[in-house]
Amino acid sequence: MRASTQKKRIRIIEVATELFIEQGYKDTSLDQIVAICGGSKQTLYRYFSNKEGLFVEVLAHNTKTSLESVFQLAERQNESLPDTLEDFAKKYLCGICSNPILSLYRIISADFNKHDSVPNQFWQTGPMRIHQYLIEFLKTDEVSQQLKIDDPDLACGQLLALIKLDYQNMALMGFKFLSDDQLDTHAHNAVSAFLSLYQR
Repeated sequence: MRASTQKKRIRIIEVATELFIEQGYKDTSLDQIVAICGGSKQTLYRYFSNKEGLFVEVLAHNTKTSLESVFQLAERQNESLPDTLEDFAKKYLCGICSNPILSLYRIISADFNKHDSVPNQFWQTGPMRIHQYLIEFLKTDEVSQQLKIDDPDLACGQLLALIKLDYQNMALMGFKFLSDDQLDTHAHNAVSAFLSLYQR
């Protein structure tokens, strides 16, 4: 894909993200997006097929830009494991409890709960894909020397669950997020609980 084409495509995705978050999926039209980005609806159809296809790309793009780097822990193998996981915990929880991810989750729940194609595509290309980075990190020799993990997939799910608890659900309902001190304490407690499960 040419750089100019990719730039236009990203611009459309970014504008669509803002409108979907501000207005909701149903109240956002392709005409509105074209009016802001320029070009034509034919261009949008060529890039994304339809509005649903555009939303799927919005999900993929924002998962990548907001969360993917958080899960890429391979370069931190030689750092303190508790410190690495606590830093990960804070960034992950902040990512899923704030926009754009939070509002996009709301849209999936509200507008696509009876249409599993979009949730399935999102789950496969978003969370499941980036979780693999954490799973691979938990398999590394450096981690294996400290933790006895027989099932890295299960361990990944347990760590994420300990970090999330009810905070994402509370954020989805509009509860105020943790203060910095509360976040530090929670990340420490979540990681300590995880390490206690697998410490050699």
